Amino acid sequence: MSRNPRSTALLLAAALAAAAPAPPAARADDPVPPAAGKEGPAENVSEEKAKEAIDRFQREFQGEDLDLRLEAMGRVRRVMHPAVANLLLDLALKSPEVLVRAAAFKGLAFQRTSAKTVGPRVAKYLGEAAEENRKAKARGDYGVLIDRKTGEVDTESAEGKAALRNKRDRGQMLAEAVKLLDGIGYRERESVDVLREFLLDGNDDLVALVLGMFGKWKEWTVLDPDFKELFDIYPEEDKFETGSVSVDTGAAGSTDQQAAKRKWMSKFGDPDRRRARPKVVRALKQALLDITGEKIETPKALREFLKRPDVKRKVRAK
Repeated sequence: MSRNPRSTALLLAAALAAAAPAPPAARADDPVPPAAGKEGPAENVSEEKAKEAIDRFQREFQGEDLDLRLEAMGRVRRVMHPAVANLLLDLALKSPEVLVRAAAFKGLAFQRTSAKTVGPRVAKYLGEAAEENRKAKARGDYGVLIDRKTGEVDTESAEGKAALRNKRDRGQMLAEAVKLLDGIGYRERESVDVLREFLLDGNDDLVALVLGMFGKWKEWTVLDPDFKELFDIYPEEDKFETGSVSVDTGAAGSTDQQAAKRKWMSKFGDPDRRRARPKVVRALKQALLDITGEKIETPKALREFLKRPDVKRKVRAK
């Protein structure tokens, strides 16, 4: 009996489909794959499920392998519940390990239902961190090891490398904390003064985040001197300028020279600042556009802009 060619093709396709191996059935404990380029939303769970997740986390977090403990944090953070938020907040504020604290701040971004609790405590922590920065610089501590003979940053010895690594880890942690506040839209009266301190950090992500927040807030007061000084140091994406400083204390001898050295080191004691920073320059220009509504492409253009009477009033007004 003859067959219709179209029917034959359909029968062959059905046979091939039946012969193909079926995909494995998903297990209950398999992670749900996120959408392309995004992590899936955290799951808002019951008290019982939250307790199970926390119990599992506490078992897995006991080991010495940092990577495995960070993986455990990555799992528990996706369980949206106040108890999980409290767990992560405790780690973020109290853990002796900076990378664990960074991961905890990152995990708190998933705990959207606890934002009202998380916001004030993270803001308070950042305020304390900013004040710690100021006090450290005042006593000549720039987060790195200084060679006593040369007065320069030691990046070669084992101790110097360890200090630099710790400074960078701290910058990453602060970036996650700032990103968290940005994500939940939390702001306090003191937030501008707190965040402007982090414009002096060597971590590009942290500085770009702060610039972005000032742009969203349309915060004119940071244009002078904060943005102006930052633009002078990084005038283009592939350039940086350290410049020199002078101090007149009125004292005799080498006091002025020593004071000038301290002032220079307070700006450039962080070796991560002594380089071109394209991400920072792009974020700075975008923040200037967001605040002023005008495209300002060079430090000279910003200085000219700041001379305008209407601009001076806005910078002083807030």
